Amino acid sequence: MVEDGLSDAVARVAAMYDDHVDVVFAYLARRVGGQLARDLTGEVFRIGLERFSSFDPTRGSARSWLLGIATNEVRHHWRSEQRRLRAFTALGRRDAAGDDSLGGVDDHLDATSRLDRVIDAIERLSPEDRDLLVLVAWEGCSSEQVGEVLLIPPGTVRSRLNRIRTILRADEGASR
Repeated sequence: MVEDGLSDAVARVAAMYDDHVDVVFAYLARRVGGQLARDLTGEVFRIGLERFSSFDPTRGSARSWLLGIATNEVRHHWRSEQRRLRAFTALGRRDAAGDDSLGGVDDHLDATSRLDRVIDAIERLSPEDRDLLVLVAWEGCSSEQVGEVLLIPPGTVRSRLNRIRTILRADEGASR
């Protein structure tokens, strides 16, 4: 009987994999980069198989459940994400310094400075707020979907998103 339950779980997680691997990978790739996303995608589905008995389709979709697992895995790798964002900013500075034409240097330097401020502001957000912002901004998730992923009510998602926007606007205004 245990083998039947295990084979059923394997079959159902395999179906989830077929249906959602691209979404999970794309989400992770935007958060941590392609190479780490490949590793973490496998980890998400391994964890999904181990914890399949905790999946409750009445609480949310398989996509949301898997994105929740992925979000937790990203939290473990946030330091790597911060380093990647800093490297991206440094690359922008290097590109600006290497441009021989003077025509767009001011605009490029201004954009790089604004990017620095945005990254700083995002880094100051709590991990929970960063996760919410990424799910809305990069993944295009609705409040209901974000609520399913983060296990919070959609109204809480909307109020947190409003608070995050206020914080980011205040940081932008203070940086000018």
